Amino acid sequence: METGETANPASLPPKVALGRVDRSSRLVGLPVNTPQNTRLGKVSSLTYNLETGRIMNVIILAPGNFQTRSVVPAMALAFSSDRRSLVLDDTKAEFEQEPRYVSTPSANGQASYFREETYRGPHTYAPLEQGPSYRDKARTSSINRSIGREGIAARHIQVGTLNGRVTLRGWVDTQAAKNQINRIAVSASRLELVDDQITVGAPSPLLPPASRGGPIN
Repeated sequence: METGETANPASLPPKVALGRVDRSSRLVGLPVNTPQNTRLGKVSSLTYNLETGRIMNVIILAPGNFQTRSVVPAMALAFSSDRRSLVLDDTKAEFEQEPRYVSTPSANGQASYFREETYRGPHTYAPLEQGPSYRDKARTSSINRSIGREGIAARHIQVGTLNGRVTLRGWVDTQAAKNQINRIAVSASRLELVDDQITVGAPSPLLPPASRGGPIN
C-alpha cells in the first residue's frame, strides 16, 4: 500500500485483483528455453524491489561447468503453457551476449562480492497495451502531458494504461529522468498500479538487424 493508506475493510473488494500466485522460490531451478525449446539454462536466483514487491531480474545459470550466470529482467520471460519452464525469446547466440551476474562468496577474510551488468536485450513478452475506456485513455494522456510540461527528454518512452494499471516502457539518459517519470505516473495513479519498466541508457543491438527478429510488443 502507499504510505499513509489504510487497509480496506474486509467487506470491500481488494484494490488490486490478483491473478495466479506462486511462491517465488518455486521459480528457482525451472528450465529456461527458447520458443523453439532449445535449453538456455535454469533459474539460479531472483532479484527483488522490496518496496514495490516486484521481481526485477531472473538470474539464469547456463548449462555446463563454467557457472555462467546471465541477468534477464522478469518482463522478458514468460511461462510455458504447462508452467513447468520459462521461455525467453532469444536465440542461443543472442543469449550468450546477455549481461552477466558475477558473484564471489566470502572467504579468507574477504567479504562477498557481486557485480550485475545491465540488460540490453531487444525482446519482451509483455506487450504494452492501451485500454479503450475513457478512464484509461485519460490517465495515459494526463501522464504524457505532465511529462511534457516538466521538459523531460522522453521521446523513447511509451505509456499505456489498461484497466487502471499503468505501464511505463522505453529508455532515458539519466536515472533522474526515470525517477521523474515514475513520480508523475504514481501521482496520476497509485504506486501499486504502476509497472515501471524504463531502463537508463539506450539499448544496444546484440546482433545485426537482419540476424534477428523484431521485438514482441
